[in-house]
Amino acid sequence: MLSKGIDVIEARNVIKKYGSVTALDDFSVEIPRGKIGILGPNGAGKSTFVKIALGLITANSGNVTVLGENLDKNSIDIRRKIGYMPEHDCIPNHLSGVEFLIEMGLVSGMDTPSATQRTHEILGHLQMGEEKYRKIEEYSGGMRQKIKLAQGLIHGPEIIFLDEPTSGLDPKARHEMLDTINGLTKVSNTNVLLSTHILQDVETVCDYVIIVNNGKLQMKESVDELMKKQNDFIQVRLGGDIDGFANILKKKKINLLSDGRTLRVPYVNDDTFQQIIDAAVENKSQLYEMERSKVTMDNVYLEVIE
Repeated sequence: MLSKGIDVIEARNVIKKYGSVTALDDFSVEIPRGKIGILGPNGAGKSTFVKIALGLITANSGNVTVLGENLDKNSIDIRRKIGYMPEHDCIPNHLSGVEFLIEMGLVSGMDTPSATQRTHEILGHLQMGEEKYRKIEEYSGGMRQKIKLAQGLIHGPEIIFLDEPTSGLDPKARHEMLDTINGLTKVSNTNVLLSTHILQDVETVCDYVIIVNNGKLQMKESVDELMKKQNDFIQVRLGGDIDGFANILKKKKINLLSDGRTLRVPYVNDDTFQQIIDAAVENKSQLYEMERSKVTMDNVYLEVIE
């Protein structure tokens, strides 16, 4: 069991290259206990870092410890304490949910009675009833995701990696999956590393967020603290000379982000609305929309990687 105060994963100066491509460039991070979301665009190095932490590939240089143990020296022992829910569907359709999980328990080194008991405990926690006895080929997308999660938990891991766990789910199934993930640290004290492109999922369930880009750590922050720091913004849509309008605001020390003909202006107070109107008049721009909005994880993410 991981001692208090020890990070679940610690990477120090990790470099990983694929030929001439550097996937991780002197990458360092300390990942605390709890539920941690890891974000980054395609090719950012996120998947490479996860594979190294899982012991599936090795780094060219640097050091990684998982659950307080050196990955290079204790790879097999560490893997026994790790669970993994893959993004892609790789479960056998000809077995029932119960049969598959018992098999996975046996593969993990459990005896049949223990694997059977653990199977029913997990499926009960995942709120699967009689359907657990049906063939997996008959399962809905949400049920298949639950079985994939269950196989990652069967051996009682200290940390589980979840790769796009809500991908392709309808709103109801997605809500159920997020509720389940949210309860993992409470029910089983399992630490969670969530890799996803659905940023709202991170905002909903995670304690911390890590953003990776260009092979480097761009941000590690408590989700609650991060969102508290963010000011509201005013979404502005206008016609005419966008650059001229933006330059007028910048001269007034007002920063803004641009997405085509839509701008995001930080809200300071109600005077900000008047400053926008004045800039539009001065620039002879057509002002179509001004709307105050709350900052979301999507907004934070885009600011970090741009």
